[in-house]
Formats: sequence, structure tokens, C-alpha cells
Amino acid sequence: MANLSDNEPRTATDQDEEAQCPDCGALMAASDTVCPKCGAEYGFYCPACDKEVSADATVCPHCGAELAPDFVDEEPAPKVERAEYCGNCGEAIGPDDEECPACGVDLCPDCGGALGAEDAACPHCGAQFVFSCPDCGEDVPPQADVCPNCGFEFAEKEEVG
Repeated sequence: MANLSDNEPRTATDQDEEAQCPDCGALMAASDTVCPKCGAEYGFYCPACDKEVSADATVCPHCGAELAPDFVDEEPAPKVERAEYCGNCGEAIGPDDEECPACGVDLCPDCGGALGAEDAACPHCGAQFVFSCPDCGEDVPPQADVCPNCGFEFAEKEEVG
């Protein structure tokens, strides 16, 4: 798409194919990776593996995920340093622990922070969690007792106290 000058009228089609630079607000083509006004550089990232992909990719070359033609990517969140001690009981935790080996509290996979039973996002680093049905693999709301897709009943998790 040709860049439009500020004096040219814009059509609905033009607006659908344009984006705004988050740094300076200048209009740019949706597939631009460099802002024509301020020079800020942007990349496109796979929503499945967070690796950079080309703007016109339909399949991620890194993980094979299909990319919807209108997918909106976000730059991957910066890596958070993982806690070495449980925020609930203070005991040491390993880099791959999903729950504290001492007290059993669930841990954030990104930062290792202690999680509450109903947390859909980490209260420490803000990581968003997606819960999947172990039977059909579809995403389910974190508070669901039954999978809305296949009817699989989730076992109630025992409260640690």
C-alpha cells in the first residue's frame, strides 16, 4: 500500500490497511516494521511461541502454528526473573516446579510467585493463564467444574491449609 500524505483523503479501505506508530502516532501501513516518521522498529511475533515472524507469514516457521490473516501480535513480555523461594512458605523452589514441594501451593510458571486457587493471572508478574481441558484440549474458564466443550468433569482440587 502506498503511504498516504496528510493532505490526501482516507477511505474506509485505507484505514483498514493502516496502523499507528505507538511511539509517535504517525500513520503507517499495517505490515510496516519501521515507522516512516520516527524510525521506530517493530516486529511481528507468533502468539504461540513468541518468536519473530515475517509480516506476511501464514504459518510460524518456528513452531508451525497457523497465523490468522488478521492476527494482532504483541511484542513478547520481557522475561521475568524466577523466584528461588516460595512466597507462601519461604522454602526453596526449583526452576521447573509447578507447585511448591514443601507446601503444595501452585506457582506461576513465569516468575515462580505463589498463586491463589482462583487466579487467572499472576498477581506478581501479571502473566495470563490459559486452562485447557485434559480430555479434549479446549480452553476452559479457570473456575469451571465441567468442560463446556466436552462435558469432562474436573476433580476438585484439595485446598492446602
